[in-house]
Amino acid sequence: MMKRQLYIVFSFLTLVIGFAACKKGNTYYEDYQLKDTEFKGTTLNFLETQGSVYDSLLLALERVPDLRSKLNSTTDTLTFFATTNSSFTNALEAMNAVRKASNRAPLFIEDIPQIVLDSLMYHYAFNGNYNTNSLEEFKEGKEVRAIDNYRMHLMFKVTSASGITNGGQQQIKLSDINNSIFQRYWQESNTSVVNIKTTNGTVHILSPSHNFGFSKLAKILNK
Repeated sequence: MMKRQLYIVFSFLTLVIGFAACKKGNTYYEDYQLKDTEFKGTTLNFLETQGSVYDSLLLALERVPDLRSKLNSTTDTLTFFATTNSSFTNALEAMNAVRKASNRAPLFIEDIPQIVLDSLMYHYAFNGNYNTNSLEEFKEGKEVRAIDNYRMHLMFKVTSASGITNGGQQQIKLSDINNSIFQRYWQESNTSVVNIKTTNGTVHILSPSHNFGFSKLAKILNK
């Protein structure tokens, strides 16, 4: 009898705890508000202090000194979409697979023609601050110009989580519109982290699956 009573009490407590946890979880997503993460330094400082995560990006920036200078400037304000090492690996492997098939030597970051590297790198940088709050009102997204006046597109989105539509992670979708009004020709990539506030702008980090240059590298260097 005593064992039966203990079992009933234990079962009841388990249900209560489970219900409370579920309720807490749902409330977490319902009340989800992503706050800016502040970094006390420039955008370049931020990239340089994240271990080896941005080694490839920093190597590329060494070859694009104008952009590198802007990311470290106290007078320029930029929104920058940072690409991790894997984004460069994705692009280089795709490019070199095609080159290998045609018996051409592989190329690496230091081998990319300057005019090509400049153009691709500039497409990740925008004058001013574009964070999730500033983009939220544009339901169809917003066309913006990169620092070289190239047309790109930003769209705020919230993923679904725990069965709640628009209750998960806040993201920004960055798109290279390829000078087309037809979205099927766009190349898109989502962020994995948004709203890192530095002393001279805002940093968003693109998903590791992103292909640096929006898959253009393999096409441009395999003509």
